[in-house]
Amino acid sequence: MAATHRQYCAACLLEGALAPVEDDAPVRTRQLTLLLPLGETAATNVFLVKDESPHGRLLRLKIWCRPAATGFLARFHHLQTQMESWTFEGVDRPLAAGLDATGCPSVLTEFRQGVPILDRVRSGRLDHEEAIALLTPLIALTRRAHARGLVHGSIVAGNVIVEVESGRARLLDFGLTPLMASAEDRPPLASADLAGFEALTRTLRALPNLSTSALEP
Repeated sequence: MAATHRQYCAACLLEGALAPVEDDAPVRTRQLTLLLPLGETAATNVFLVKDESPHGRLLRLKIWCRPAATGFLARFHHLQTQMESWTFEGVDRPLAAGLDATGCPSVLTEFRQGVPILDRVRSGRLDHEEAIALLTPLIALTRRAHARGLVHGSIVAGNVIVEVESGRARLLDFGLTPLMASAEDRPPLASADLAGFEALTRTLRALPNLSTSALEP
């Protein structure tokens, strides 16, 4: 059964001016099918969707519950341009964005099958130090982004997953929080990203260590 959001059907949800996923595709609305919800907060909803083009794949659709600030789409395309030359693992370039009839924005990114890093430790699949070691390349990646003038804007536990196949950590939603800032809002700072990693590290250390390796004699 197709998922719904704010009492809208799937077709209504996906109606809008989403830019093409492929860089060389003609500008047109993507044909997407909502599959299931991936997460929900007071401000956003996230869904797994399928691109129904001939080379379709699974994507992640994030929808905000409040209207976007003026210039959202222009800032989104600028973010895409800034991230085009990135070649390292750990963060994805946003693929497309759109606004619904009420002005609420949505963004498409790649879907990465993974588990939130806190859940990985809570389940005993990782011990504290292994999890913290996975953050090290993400911190280096974020510092390189800062040197380019980019800020993640929301380094929290929910935006760090551990990929199922590779076992690497990945940052979700890089640069999306600043897109929602209005002219009156204080823009996210690079120092806040680093403080977010520090807070996540403290949280990881405070979790009960259930790792099977930690239980071995």
